[in-house]
Amino acid sequence: MLLFMIRHGETTGNVAKIFYGQDDLPLTENGIRQAESLCPLLGKYTFDRVYASDLSRAVATAKAALPECDPIPTPLLREYAMGRITGMTFTDVYARYGHPNCHYERFGGESPEDMLERLRTFLAQLEADPCRCAAAFVHSGTMKTMVSLVLDTQYRTTGLQSTNCNVAVFRFDGKNWSLAAWNLAGDLEGANV
Repeated sequence: MLLFMIRHGETTGNVAKIFYGQDDLPLTENGIRQAESLCPLLGKYTFDRVYASDLSRAVATAKAALPECDPIPTPLLREYAMGRITGMTFTDVYARYGHPNCHYERFGGESPEDMLERLRTFLAQLEADPCRCAAAFVHSGTMKTMVSLVLDTQYRTTGLQSTNCNVAVFRFDGKNWSLAAWNLAGDLEGANV
């Protein structure tokens, strides 16, 4: 089974350079264009199921990237809850607290373990009802935590950048998940998926 994870397009929070976590901010016009630009790439595949975080930016990205889809919304794929730093600029948070490194629990939000548990639950549901190919429209934190889970490494040590509309592909062999491709910006055929 292949699982394509796609980060949402640019949002108003990305433009403002703020921590916004589970705040339901919309895509910008550029974010909609970014999502639409995925149509030729994703259109090469037949997705048996399309999932999305239940936040509107992920659902809107799914509908723009795969116009015929009716994504299955799930809170399991949400971005980290960031607690009291939600709405603060990156500059202010770094100056006041240093880099959170996904440890938002110190601000009343979620820990990396919280996100890992949500992802494990999502994957267990997918594994219990497998399909050939699925897509999941998600968030940067969700994607990077998935890599941490699959590679059994710390989130902050992955060193991965996740641009808006980043496409990653994970493979499930019936027993284990692996990372097949990361940050695909062009033709997926070269990634051997």
